Amino acid sequence: MNSGYSDTQQSFSKLGFNRVRACLAYSVNDPAGSGIAKAILTLVEYVPMKLPLASESYEIPRLNAVLAGFNEDVLYFEFLDEVCLADFYLVLSRHSSEAGVKSFTVHHPGNPMRTAVAGGRPLELPPSNPLLSRRLLVSLARRVERMPGFVVSYEVTHHGPSSLRKPVTFVEIGSSMSEWVLREAHSLVAEAVLDALTSPEELCTIAVGVGGNHYAPIFTRRALEGREAYGHMIASYALKDLDDPELVQKVVREACIKSSVPTNKLVVEKKLKRSWRDALEKIATELNLQVEYV
Repeated sequence: MNSGYSDTQQSFSKLGFNRVRACLAYSVNDPAGSGIAKAILTLVEYVPMKLPLASESYEIPRLNAVLAGFNEDVLYFEFLDEVCLADFYLVLSRHSSEAGVKSFTVHHPGNPMRTAVAGGRPLELPPSNPLLSRRLLVSLARRVERMPGFVVSYEVTHHGPSSLRKPVTFVEIGSSMSEWVLREAHSLVAEAVLDALTSPEELCTIAVGVGGNHYAPIFTRRALEGREAYGHMIASYALKDLDDPELVQKVVREACIKSSVPTNKLVVEKKLKRSWRDALEKIATELNLQVEYV
């Protein structure tokens, strides 16, 4: 246990709190994240508290959770380990896209590339939370018909924070200010979050996805229609950036190991370069994983 972790434990204990199951974190400057947080507070009983570095924070006994808003942008939440003793983090956030698709998305952060253009460090992944992320995806999909024009999907692993020691997941409203401020969207995500945090865990195959585009349509469909729960997903554009099969092998191995539950399977796009596929087969053998090409 390092000194930072010990200091966090002491400061948290002084406030009268022990470890919590979840820390729900957001930026107070993000209309989507702060809107979701406000909507959550209308659905649960809560007690205001003072979390280090937080602009506002609340204990939610029903969820065994803390809800905390910070001034920093969510891409730079590398400090969460130092301010809250939680089993995992769930970040409430906006999603930006030039395409302007109305969406509710779920993904894990991290930088599976040689560069880090949006927070975190290159070639670094925090632990994923496959079961929680699938429950969020399913919970959002059950409600999305209430908001015509919106779609639900996973996103592949991207952006910071990348250095956290505990599993971290993002749930987001996209893709522009027009959607970020919608109270209906805030309420829908708040309900899905409460559902995901209180539903029993289902028996799932824990998978890492490799290949495909940013919105991971194949992995999204397989998670919604079957019992695959995805941790990190490494897109084709990330593989092209890595290029070197040994580097691909290193990153995908990290993706498999950095998970809140053991990975069982690699689900791989068929179109990948032969050298990359060979690298993935080596990882599968090393970690005793099933490989399925889709």
